[in-house]
Amino acid sequence: ELLGKVEKQAKEITSDEEQYQTAVRDQGFRRAVVRVYDHRCAFCGVRMLTVDGHSAVDAAHIVPWSITHNDDPRNGMALCRLCHWTFDEGLTSVSAKYTMLLSAELRTSVNVPGHLLTLESRPILGPLDQTFMPDLKSLGWHRETTFRK
Repeated sequence: ELLGKVEKQAKEITSDEEQYQTAVRDQGFRRAVVRVYDHRCAFCGVRMLTVDGHSAVDAAHIVPWSITHNDDPRNGMALCRLCHWTFDEGLTSVSAKYTMLLSAELRTSVNVPGHLLTLESRPILGPLDQTFMPDLKSLGWHRETTFRK
């Protein structure tokens, strides 16, 4: 019984450490990506900051971390929450020439995508340092596995 308690406590401590490390990793990726995009959404261009530095954009993985464990900033883009959701759902993607692709599903009668329709074929807004442009291979993966053509 005593050994079982110790083993259980050890597992809980390990779990807490893993959660902490994951949170630190997530924040590092987010900060790096948001910074290289200057807090601007790569798709729609929105840039909103509070006086204490909170940003309206997230760091979106192109190929999910759960698949690759890749936190390279080139496997990410700064996206506002709406653009991030449409990207994750495969309603938007990015071409090999860094232009916006929109799924036909955005145009269905139940959707009112508003400004999203104006983004079709427009170039994305890349990071300030072109070294951190999204990885074309990762974007290709997204088009092939996630984008709803």
